[in-house]
Amino acid sequence: MLQDFKLFADQLQHTTAVLHETWQVDPDAVRHVIAPYRICPLGAHIDHQGGHVLGRTINTGTVLSYAPQDEPQVALLSSEFDGLAHFTLSEPVDESHWARYAQAAALALQQRQPLLKGLVGVASGTLIGAGLSSSASIGLSYLSALAAINDMSLTAAELVELDRQLENDHLGLQNGILDQSSIVYGQENSFTFIHIREQKVTAVPDPVDTDGVCWLVVYSGVPRILTDTDYNKRVAECRQAAQLLQTDATILSDVSPVLFRQEQTVLSAALQRRARHYFDEVERVSQGALAWEAGDFERFGALMNASCSSSIQQYECGHEIIIGLQQTVSSTAGIYGSRFSGGGYGGCVVALADATQAAAAAETIIAGYRKQFPDKADQAAVYLVHPVDGLQQVG
Repeated sequence: MLQDFKLFADQLQHTTAVLHETWQVDPDAVRHVIAPYRICPLGAHIDHQGGHVLGRTINTGTVLSYAPQDEPQVALLSSEFDGLAHFTLSEPVDESHWARYAQAAALALQQRQPLLKGLVGVASGTLIGAGLSSSASIGLSYLSALAAINDMSLTAAELVELDRQLENDHLGLQNGILDQSSIVYGQENSFTFIHIREQKVTAVPDPVDTDGVCWLVVYSGVPRILTDTDYNKRVAECRQAAQLLQTDATILSDVSPVLFRQEQTVLSAALQRRARHYFDEVERVSQGALAWEAGDFERFGALMNASCSSSIQQYECGHEIIIGLQQTVSSTAGIYGSRFSGGGYGGCVVALADATQAAAAAETIIAGYRKQFPDKADQAAVYLVHPVDGLQQVG
């Protein structure tokens, strides 16, 4: 019942073979981008307000295998979506097509310098729409490949900013930079503490006894797409709360916690809840970093549970099925804590587990989920995931 992801070797072998079969590219000439997904146990719904977050990259994600073209054109195949995508680098984004992230990447890069060369490529991903940042993963893959082909040298910070532009400006999702930063700066042996407002990262090293715990991703079988939810509405509500609390504020990190406590009655009940979630979650992230470094897994898990509860009660997000699944996960023996990922609008639950009880916990979780939501249980799965380094170019 407890499944494990293999490392990216299988995806690399598959995408290279398809590239060779379709476009006769010499396998020795193939280049690759590996963009792992991320988990974010603490830091829910606050990156777009400048709050700090904790993220780390895991051993599943996107592989893009590609070869340059001398013309400014792109041809793509996907292991997850049907049909050949073909477009020029200056075309507008077709938001209904699976290749929209590649089109948006090209447009974001074109704003920096003209792109003279395109590519042929094959993309492969796992658990698309599970709330593990598959969108940032694929966006960064296309940005990295097109930049490399066109001899464009980008810093890590520039990659993060370009992917933000890709999603905010070209695809209409008003998220922050949690996903991109986690993937770009990810390290195998530490959490990435992302200071969103200051646009910097620091490492929170793993304690010596992390072999005693493990990370589980519990997939609900219900995919999610944030642009089809209240995600953008919640972002707007947070901004409205900030402006009502302080006239020159644009986001909640412009407002001090003291001012919020003093002036919160100027807000409607709903806006008070949004702001309260923000300020409490910022504090949970800081406390979580200290707990993790000290190896206090019970404390860390309790903070994860509190984060999820606040997301439901204060931020008022989440899908009935995912809320039910998270409650099942966190009440299972051997689980220190959990919270839903990807905003709670479908997708998965991320859990910190006692390594010796993880297999038994997986059995209990699936049995409970099957009883609660029998029509979804066939698509559900529990995965054991391992930390890995972040974004890589190979070849």
